[in-house]
Amino acid sequence: MELRNLIKRREDVFTFMVHLTRNTEDAKTAKENLIEILCSRTIQARHPKGLFYATEGLQDKVRSVCFCEASFNSIKYLIGKHPNRGVELSAYGVVFAKDFLIQRGANPVFYVNTYYSQERKNALIEAVLSLSEDKKKAIAPFVDTFGWISPQGGIYDFHWEREWRYPGDFTFEWKDVLFGLCEDEYIEEMEELFEKQIKFISPYMNMEEIFGRMLLNWEEMRYSLVTEQCETT
Repeated sequence: MELRNLIKRREDVFTFMVHLTRNTEDAKTAKENLIEILCSRTIQARHPKGLFYATEGLQDKVRSVCFCEASFNSIKYLIGKHPNRGVELSAYGVVFAKDFLIQRGANPVFYVNTYYSQERKNALIEAVLSLSEDKKKAIAPFVDTFGWISPQGGIYDFHWEREWRYPGDFTFEWKDVLFGLCEDEYIEEMEELFEKQIKFISPYMNMEEIFGRMLLNWEEMRYSLVTEQCETT
């Protein structure tokens, strides 16, 4: 069996990649930030990420856009407050296919376990810093840890998010978007705003509701295609 077909049959390997927005310090709401992303067709890499986020000379190299590998019915677990996480993600976001992000160069985060020891982290830092500038840029954005921040305490552990990163700003077209995400009451408003070229679901929908909306979207698209064909004949 081909690898692609094997993966499709596994329920523990997800095929969706999610980027969720949040309320930001410039007083913009998560909804407004999503609208800005979709209008500009760009997710900006605003902050350095990973093990080298504060390392002098590497901050610009590790500015990245984050995605989480998820199924439709697990997106809701990424939302809200979580222990030791400084940001509070919202129900607003955008969903892409994992294959699309792989082709664009996104990569899963490499995690080093510091619950066990700090030695692996220290060895990894030394190894990356010894690389040439081009190789640092190629590797550093995707390196992170999970566990104790230092022997003195403090925990940093987000390996459960199944995070992927894309270095630099991420640009896309509306046709690349599988779904937009928003709260239930704003689905129709958001679809009208983007002329129904982007379909929306709520991360709080159950699978029956999601499949129903997929079917409705497919029927609307088929009707539009038939109508266009009739008008041209």
